[in-house]
Amino acid sequence: MGQGTAPLEEHEILTLQAPAKVNLCLEVLGRREDGYHDLRTLMAPVSLHDTLSVRRVPEPGRIRVAVEGTPKGVAAGEENLCHVAARFYFSETGVEGGAHIELTKRIPVGAGLGGGSSDAAVTILGLEHLYGVPLSPESRTRAGFRVGADVPFFFARGPAWVTGIGEQVAPLVECRRVWLVLVYPGIFLSTAKVFSQFRRGLTSPMRPPTIAQFNFRGLVGRLFNDLQAPAVAAEPAIGEALDALGRAGAAERLMSGSGSAVFGVFDRAAAARAAAARVAGHPRAADWQIEVVSTLPPGAFPFPAG
Repeated sequence: MGQGTAPLEEHEILTLQAPAKVNLCLEVLGRREDGYHDLRTLMAPVSLHDTLSVRRVPEPGRIRVAVEGTPKGVAAGEENLCHVAARFYFSETGVEGGAHIELTKRIPVGAGLGGGSSDAAVTILGLEHLYGVPLSPESRTRAGFRVGADVPFFFARGPAWVTGIGEQVAPLVECRRVWLVLVYPGIFLSTAKVFSQFRRGLTSPMRPPTIAQFNFRGLVGRLFNDLQAPAVAAEPAIGEALDALGRAGAAERLMSGSGSAVFGVFDRAAAARAAAARVAGHPRAADWQIEVVSTLPPGAFPFPAG
């Protein structure tokens, strides 16, 4: 959407998809003076998504966010990331208006799947479409610091290499669909807790080869996550979920982000569905959220295919 795009009428509602993401590799490069860590990671959006309905409101500064149900760990009111994102959009663009946002959550919170940042990024993308005024490139970078670290990644709307604390994004062009089984073991895992374990030296002992091709064959044998070992040390249930994926036949299995969700990689949708059924037979699976998903190609969200 460009600068000249005409805004929609006030009564029109945008229905948008805010996808989860997975980290196919994650390397911790070092700790910064501001307390954050520099990372290098390959991230991909996947087909599990939250749904947002966004509508223009004529009163400047009026922002309302309604969340369906009471999802565990989702902030309400002005602390909700959709509200934060909308406030950021109006402040950065100078647009005089407001927004009414309805959010339906499917992405678990505290899982390393980027649901909050995705909701925030898609809120901004929706407001850009509704008002016809996009953020500047500089504002897009600032959103990573002021709204959520993964927000700039979701602005790219496809798989990308991400560095810094998330503000440097290099989108991929050549991407083939990869099938995954996601398992969320029902544990809210704080990023701070995982990094506190990481500082004690629980890191990956060897660095796998660089991922050169984004397809099933190019990923197998090349996935890694420096935060997986400290996360498993903090929450052994993550290791149980990884083991379940291995026994179900995953070609690769890995934790996403700082956890607690994990995923297994499969070459076909049918193989992923069969594996998900086997994982569902695990003694602890009643407490797990199990999803068969695929990676999304560039531009596949936030607007649903019509």
